Amino acid sequence: MTRPLSDIPWTEKLDYFSAASSIMFALYSVVIRMFHLYTSSGSRQIPSSHSSSAPHPALKLWTVTCLLAYIGHVTYLTMLPRFDYAYNMAFNLILGLTHNALWTIYSLPSSRSLLPRFPFQPKAYRPAFVNKAFVFVLLTTAATALELLDFPPWMFIIDAHALWHLSTVPIVKFWYDFLVEDALDEGWKLQKG
Repeated sequence: MTRPLSDIPWTEKLDYFSAASSIMFALYSVVIRMFHLYTSSGSRQIPSSHSSSAPHPALKLWTVTCLLAYIGHVTYLTMLPRFDYAYNMAFNLILGLTHNALWTIYSLPSSRSLLPRFPFQPKAYRPAFVNKAFVFVLLTTAATALELLDFPPWMFIIDAHALWHLSTVPIVKFWYDFLVEDALDEGWKLQKG
């Protein structure tokens, strides 16, 4: 009898490594968003060959840091004689919790905001959709609990991992809609006077 494809060690590693890359990229993106690491002028302009805008100096450092952390993670897990599930889970949890903490800071009321959400608006500027970031954090935390607090399958069919995958479907749509709203908000536009 052959084993299902999901039981092959290298496909299992690819599954874990792709999950880690998704979480790492989410963290990478939120740091760029929250600290406005787009261009040296701090604007949202996309650098082009006709523009004098240059990438923010910290962006290069952040990019290299994330790449090295991810490469180190994959290398460490690949070189071990046995896959270290506990380390892999801890690595992903740290990335995910940091990501969620930054989006929680983003969703704070204007009076408690630690960072300027929109670079070309007053600190008090807070569109209604900002609350969706905190709802996302709550939903992903609840979904992650299914992954962490595993339980035996009900009737040999439904287990925590399957429910985790199912719960992420509406969360992805919700999160995508929020990101579109955030990206299209007028608070990003430089007001020329």
